[in-house]
Amino acid sequence: MSLLLLGLLLLLSGAAANFHEGDFVPSARRAQFGGSRTHWHDLLGRHCPRFGEDHVVAIPLPEPKGFMTADRYKIQFTFDGDRLVTPWLKLMGKGAPNPPIVHIFLKRRGEVLKKAKAEVHQVSQAYLYAHHQLLDEFRNATHWPKHLLVQYSWQAEQEVDALSGLYVVFAICLLAFLVTAVSTLLSYEAKLKAFMADIAGEDFTASGSSAAAAAVKGD
Repeated sequence: MSLLLLGLLLLLSGAAANFHEGDFVPSARRAQFGGSRTHWHDLLGRHCPRFGEDHVVAIPLPEPKGFMTADRYKIQFTFDGDRLVTPWLKLMGKGAPNPPIVHIFLKRRGEVLKKAKAEVHQVSQAYLYAHHQLLDEFRNATHWPKHLLVQYSWQAEQEVDALSGLYVVFAICLLAFLVTAVSTLLSYEAKLKAFMADIAGEDFTASGSSAAAAAVKGD
């Protein structure tokens, strides 16, 4: 049963594919600061990851109401209709890199988005030169909106042929059934032989007794 379920899951995973190369992956973000959280806000298409393509975007962060410069500001992302959610990422406050860059690692299998992982790092020198104005604004505690650099990186898993996988599962199930049947027959072979020998012995005894009785009667 577990093998059959695995086959069905493989088949369903193939049917769930709905992205093509370069498609925008629906994404959203929310923030946490000062003991409160915002609602989810959908990202614009130009700020979303594009399926299978590595690129960098600058996401604007509006000034949060009631935010104090001493507060810790964290952000969280979700992808593909809230199916994949990242952990909270600290962007501002004690222990946060200044300025930060968020690396989001996305894993695909064929046309399916499988995993999403996010990390926060210090901006490298290359980005400091290329985006110095945005990063200077991010360092300025009173400047809003700030622009967060987000780097999307994709990794491809080996695609599994669901139909071939299903055939393999059925073949394994059939082989397991045959092995079980043969093992059962072998385990009962001795008992079957003994049973047949008993039946043959009873027939022989009965035939011998009838012949002896007929001889006695004839005498």
